[in-house]
Amino acid sequence: ADIISTVEFNHTGELLATGDKGGRVVIFQREPESKNEPYNQGEYNVYSTFQSHEPEFDYLKSLEIEEKINKIKWLPQQNAAHSLLSTNADLLPQSKLYPQIEMCSSH
Repeated sequence: ADIISTVEFNHTGELLATGDKGGRVVIFQREPESKNEPYNQGEYNVYSTFQSHEPEFDYLKSLEIEEKINKIKWLPQQNAAHSLLSTNADLLPQSKLYPQIEMCSSH
């Protein structure tokens, strides 16, 4: 396990994304509240994990760009899918848009 470098909830609080110093993003989903299991309220479980960034070298600036995730931003939800941006540097060109995370529900 690596050290968490950023945390961001989506606008409903149903999803929680964490970024770490190794460039990975882990998405947690809140478990539905159950009257039969009150101790389970507010519990989050791993929903998805992916490698967001790898270490890179900027040859023009002679600068090594580390893979550490500095910021995660959930995009406004347009449909049932969720999207987020993550960045490993303070520059927008280092940001990546990830495929939409499909959320299925039995409602």
